[in-house]
Amino acid sequence: MNNKKYFFLVSLSNILAAVLDLGLTYLGTPTLSMEGNPLITELGLGWPALIAINIFITSGLILMAYYAHIKYKPLSSPETDIKRYINDITYGDPDIKSYAGLKWPKYWGPQIACLCWAVTISVPIARFFIILEWIFIDFRIYFPPFFRFVTLFPGGRIDFFIAVILSWILSFVWINLEHNKNLDRLEKENSQEEKVNGTD
Repeated sequence: MNNKKYFFLVSLSNILAAVLDLGLTYLGTPTLSMEGNPLITELGLGWPALIAINIFITSGLILMAYYAHIKYKPLSSPETDIKRYINDITYGDPDIKSYAGLKWPKYWGPQIACLCWAVTISVPIARFFIILEWIFIDFRIYFPPFFRFVTLFPGGRIDFFIAVILSWILSFVWINLEHNKNLDRLEKENSQEEKVNGTD
């Protein structure tokens, strides 16, 4: 699957998650008395604000997905070891010591792409739990274990905590994927050099 298809699927997932969340919220609480968004509950804002917030967030997520899957061009590195590879595409120095995390990156592109890739995948998955919660409420489905689990999170914002934790996990997935792509590039370059040298 090419990057454009990934971009389309991730963007569509975020749009569907927003639409389902808003639709099920309307079914469950037309007056927004049960809405969990603090901007709505604390400031007393209504549906126009809630819809505008969702459009703003979803648009931002689509832009992030565009950067991660379309605009970002992976940096090439001759390093095969994953730690040296990360140091090379981040600091431009594969031999940098362990205190590298305290330094500003030389190349911000990989940092931004990693964040965008992880967040845009995490958010619709996290919102699924909110959608599931509204389904239980709207259709009067009695499932106490789920609601007891939700209450473990401050303010019941299970989506926020899942998005943060999942984004952190997915950042490592992105690193491994990019490292493997780099290894494939190196292998192709080496095979091409061998062909060229073989014809000389």
